[in-house]
Amino acid sequence: MIKITKSIEWEMGHRIPNHDSKCRNPHGHHYKLDLSLSGPIDSNEGSSSEGMVIDFGEINKILFATIHNYLDHGFMIYDHDEVMCSFFKNHDSENFKVIFVSFIPTVENISQWCYDQIVQLIPHNINIENIRVYETPNSWADFTP
Repeated sequence: MIKITKSIEWEMGHRIPNHDSKCRNPHGHHYKLDLSLSGPIDSNEGSSSEGMVIDFGEINKILFATIHNYLDHGFMIYDHDEVMCSFFKNHDSENFKVIFVSFIPTVENISQWCYDQIVQLIPHNINIENIRVYETPNSWADFTP
């Protein structure tokens, strides 16, 4: 088995409603995701992915379609966050990219959410080893299925 990793990055805002410190305020981050996969090297002679576990371009398409394009320059809101939900209900929310989720948008929960978005799209002969989501260059969460 060989292990490979593909990274993507996006900008997104969030708020941790019950936090005792500054993360209670609406703010944003430059997120980075590292997706590590393992599997056999394709040995099918003449195959487009011969010599690869999976083409990085295919991984990139999955990650952009399900995560990057959905989250980039958006604001993720816990659907029970009364402050933020009230704000967007009382303002023209059509002018904002808002992602409502059923969890508090911590980096830990976001990493699991990312897994949930891609798990069915990865070929069955390839394993998701780890999803690492960086909230800052020095702070991240790992989700290991």
